[in-house]
Amino acid sequence: MKTDQESALSRDPSGEARNANALAAPPPRATYRLQFHAGFTFDDAVAILPYLARLGISHVYASPVQTARPGSTHGYDIVDHTRINPELGGEEGFLRLSDALKQHGLGLILDIVPNHMGIGGADNAWWLSVIEWGQLSPHAIAFDIDWERLGANGKLVLPFLGKRYGDALEEGELTLKRDESGGGFSIWHFEHRFPISPLSYPILLDRVLVLVADHERPDYRELLAISSRLRALSDNPSGASPDGLVAECEMLKQRLEQVFAESPELAEATERALDLVNGAEGIRESFDTLHRILEMQSYRLANWRVAASDINYRRFFDINTLAGVRVEEPEVFERTHALILDLVRAGRIQGLRIDHIDGLADPEGYVRELQAQVGPGFYILVEKILGHGETLRPWPISGTTGYEVLNLIDGILLDRAGAAAIEESYREITRQQDGFEELLRRAKRETLHASFASELEVLVSDLARLAHGDRRSRDYTVHAMRQVLTEIIERLPVYRSYISNEPSPEDRTLIEETVAAAIAGTPMPDTSLHRFVAALLLGEADRMMTAPPPAEHLARFRRRFQQLSGPVTAKSLEDTLFYRYGPLLALNEVGGEPNHHGVSAEAFHAANAQRHRDWPHAMIATATHDTKRGEDGRARLLSLTEMPQRWAEASSRWHALSLELAPDRTRPDANDRQLILQQMLASWPVELLESDDAPQLDAFRERMQGWVEKALREAKRKTSWINPQEAYEQAAKYLIAGALAAGSSFLETYRPLARDLAQRGMVRGLSRTALKLTLPGVPDVYQGTEFWDLSLVDPDNRRAVDYDARARALDDDAHAAALLATWPDGRIKQRIMTALLADRAASPDLYAEGSYEPLELRGERSVDLFGFERRVGAEALLVIATRIAGGEAAAALPLGPHWEGVVLPMTGEWEDVLTGRRIIAGDAGLSVADALAVLPVAALRQR
Repeated sequence: MKTDQESALSRDPSGEARNANALAAPPPRATYRLQFHAGFTFDDAVAILPYLARLGISHVYASPVQTARPGSTHGYDIVDHTRINPELGGEEGFLRLSDALKQHGLGLILDIVPNHMGIGGADNAWWLSVIEWGQLSPHAIAFDIDWERLGANGKLVLPFLGKRYGDALEEGELTLKRDESGGGFSIWHFEHRFPISPLSYPILLDRVLVLVADHERPDYRELLAISSRLRALSDNPSGASPDGLVAECEMLKQRLEQVFAESPELAEATERALDLVNGAEGIRESFDTLHRILEMQSYRLANWRVAASDINYRRFFDINTLAGVRVEEPEVFERTHALILDLVRAGRIQGLRIDHIDGLADPEGYVRELQAQVGPGFYILVEKILGHGETLRPWPISGTTGYEVLNLIDGILLDRAGAAAIEESYREITRQQDGFEELLRRAKRETLHASFASELEVLVSDLARLAHGDRRSRDYTVHAMRQVLTEIIERLPVYRSYISNEPSPEDRTLIEETVAAAIAGTPMPDTSLHRFVAALLLGEADRMMTAPPPAEHLARFRRRFQQLSGPVTAKSLEDTLFYRYGPLLALNEVGGEPNHHGVSAEAFHAANAQRHRDWPHAMIATATHDTKRGEDGRARLLSLTEMPQRWAEASSRWHALSLELAPDRTRPDANDRQLILQQMLASWPVELLESDDAPQLDAFRERMQGWVEKALREAKRKTSWINPQEAYEQAAKYLIAGALAAGSSFLETYRPLARDLAQRGMVRGLSRTALKLTLPGVPDVYQGTEFWDLSLVDPDNRRAVDYDARARALDDDAHAAALLATWPDGRIKQRIMTALLADRAASPDLYAEGSYEPLELRGERSVDLFGFERRVGAEALLVIATRIAGGEAAAALPLGPHWEGVVLPMTGEWEDVLTGRRIIAGDAGLSVADALAVLPVAALRQR
């Protein structure tokens, strides 16, 4: 196993930088993430641009702006790539924002979603076309649908029914209606629309003709002609080209719409015919016609639970309403990116953030094509989770969105020995014996066979097709294939491999080591199938087969394997295990690995030096829309590592107290009670640190109860989204209500600990803020986090931000010492941010290109500090930050006296960017006690 330092120093054998991508324009100095939705539109953003400009950012970093599902609060469920979301202000609103950004000297980085689209409902025209026409649809190429899936019978399986199909049909929940426009007909199931093929219209139209029965009427004759032509096309669909068939039917639908518009009698007769076709509840036979119509379609309606095993379109994770897009097809790429590319070429977008890059069939091919379209050196980031020791591939991009830096910074801000002790006490309290790796493998196994059983079966089918086509491999059974693929995927240490043609050295090592681990852990007596799978993935099947398998089949197996491992890992780790396993919730963060208790100073510096060398313009994030809890809430929990014994006692006391607060046997178990306590301490509002405040307490209680429902369902231990156990959930909410009741024994007992953690967390929060703004990379500020961020997981972290208060705080010219004295209001965090952003603006080359070197701190307590130097030419910046205040020191501010005797071997005169203080370093060196006399962090510029 690699040490932290070895992992951090991963590089090409030559030692050269892995990324040689030169930017065509200066990189962003700093970004500010905005989440757009109907409650925060483009015009709302325009209103706060003066504040953002004064704060010191260079670019707004926007959530997706293409048309999403109505009411979407995040924008990742795009239903129309060709339009800007009208709920946000549409094209006109976007242009107003774009013009305003330019007026304030700001750029725009836009989040785009190439992997999937929002489906279901009635608002995705492409998807509705596929439902209506199946493989004949001009948009069928856009979606990753396996029409040959065994059991699907060539149909698109649509798992959107709340009941089993037969029950939904006979209880009148499937209703055939005439479309309001377009002359067509659709089946409706509540908000979901399922168009029917025009080739099945004659079943209905013939009934209309019988009801009217007037052969002399022109409208009757026109309806008869339309029905007859549709029947002829239905009887011989191969008689026309697919495009011609669809085009002619669309023309017939227009004629049909005109008939209805001009003939109220026919329209009324059609409604009566629809009533007959839709059946009468209690008379089963009355639904036969509607069933027959549905059986004629290119789709099969099914209960939502069917998705886990029978679905045949690729999804985003296990979300039925997000369908995978085949962006690897040039035609699909052009359709989905035309609007964005036009905006880039018009100079209205200066950077792109690619959502869920690991979901794509060929991530490298995609970013190469995108970079070619926007021009060389355009600023592109990818959302990519790097596993422990994994390095980003040398793609033509500027880096990731920064989760690895988030965990690196958090990792240096904890006491590693204290974290290990906390894990031991957690195991004693919860009686958890299994290690993290075993728990993760178990979660992956559960996820594969529950949420992704359908995708696994498709992969098994692909493998069977390859194996059974050759005499040397045909005896491998489907049962064995399912087990072997499960064992390999559950042991994959990263999200996915990136094999397209020839495997890279990284991919070869990854597959070989993963398969070796699977072989070592399998109960199967014959492990040749494991090696056969490895050979297929690595393109070495000829070693185990008499002839190479069909290239198309091999490529499909490899692609599906890689597109499955990533979602399984993400769902198992981020959306399952992070809610099950909780020694220290601060480590349960996106991109984090809770079994690694922080990083050493050596590994921290090595990782930053590597990022400066390889990805100097990658993003540095400390909070995002996807993080599990606010950055300053995590800082509080990191502070627990300073007091493992005190925390063990507090945990034991909580478990005893919880028996009083929730005496019923259905109360949450010891593990879930431990998670609840940590989250309450992490998000404890600053307004409640000294005393109860009824409105604040009520709001906090409501937020915590919303959080616990989501947390317990994600964990899938005692309840879940697909099988909610309300009694257990209510017990957890009851416990929280008792703890957060005014004057409760919990508040009285734990308020001193909450105050202590809040102040220690503040120290870490200020250090984190300074690090984010001075380490190599582009710092990102998530909306509102310039003040303290104590958010819970989404949707809590998308609450409205009080920008008026933040703007007023910028007008306060109080000294940093005064702001530190009133730190609960958050202004000191904003002050550090604005000071460093101003310095970044004054010296952009220093921060964008400056070298990175660790500082050698000397003295008895120097291990609790760390520092580094950034230098370019004659400019230098020294950063000294507090890791651990130590003992009772954090209770007394400022911390300067605590560092008496710690020195930095530097000479000369320096000025602290954060306070404006001048510091003279004499022959004995620079006194850290002097540098940190006001704040727990210093950013020194040589004068």
